[in-house]
Amino acid sequence: MAEPPHVIVTREIADGARVSPEARVGTFCVIGPAVVIGPGTLLGRRVSVAGRTTIGSDNAIADGCVIGAVPQDLKYRGEPTYLIIGDRNRLGPDVTAHVGTEDGGSLTRIGSDNVLAAGVHVAHDCFVDDRARLGALVTLGGHVRVETGAVIEDMTGVAHFTTIGQFSRVASRTPVSRDVPPFTVFSSLGYYTAPPAVRGVHEEGLAAAGLSQPDRAAVRQAVRHLFEDKLALAVKADNCLRHPALSEPVRALCEFCRRALTGRSGRYRETFRGRMPPEAQAHLPAAARARIQAEPGP
Repeated sequence: MAEPPHVIVTREIADGARVSPEARVGTFCVIGPAVVIGPGTLLGRRVSVAGRTTIGSDNAIADGCVIGAVPQDLKYRGEPTYLIIGDRNRLGPDVTAHVGTEDGGSLTRIGSDNVLAAGVHVAHDCFVDDRARLGALVTLGGHVRVETGAVIEDMTGVAHFTTIGQFSRVASRTPVSRDVPPFTVFSSLGYYTAPPAVRGVHEEGLAAAGLSQPDRAAVRQAVRHLFEDKLALAVKADNCLRHPALSEPVRALCEFCRRALTGRSGRYRETFRGRMPPEAQAHLPAAARARIQAEPGP
């Protein structure tokens, strides 16, 4: 009987990569030369980490993930751009995340303590803040921001330049093409039986945000005032902002709504199209930021 073929289990870690001795890299992983991986981070099998990607500490990245790949944006010209991932994130199998593009600020960022379920896609120039939860097969188009504590349920697509507000919840299979206000539930009801809209208060989000009972009551009242009739949202938000004793969460909600109305199609981040957004200003490596700012304009 012929002997079984000899199988060599390999990892390919390029020269120049900085992988902490306390990190664990699974079999058949490929790590590029400009990658940095911090202590306590675990890579499962067949994980590819490419580009100028920095991954912090104590992350769990499951089998088959592709991290730091080239953006699927035809405007990307091959310039050095970045993906930065913070600490204690959990990425399920087959998650993909791309580096940024020159026109979008050169940075994609995933903060800390986030959960990205199987098959999530984070496109170029997206910013996922902290403590967010993205369900299976969620797709973030380019330039999306997911604020702290937001929940996006399974099989949801988020259009480019959209903001998902803090501690909000987007229901499963809801198409999102405009900004979702903080602390709200956004749903299309019964999977396309009604247009996507704010449907009420995300009570779990209020709890996760640690709001006091008076602040929770104020947010509930504000959401009813802003979204339960068809009067102009801008007028109602302005009226709220004039209130002398406005609570901070309600102020944040009203200011979010006002900003959304300044962008095309209800997307505030459209105002940053073709230029560096403030999140990239805050989180890009200093040398990269200085190089970009020194480049002559078109």
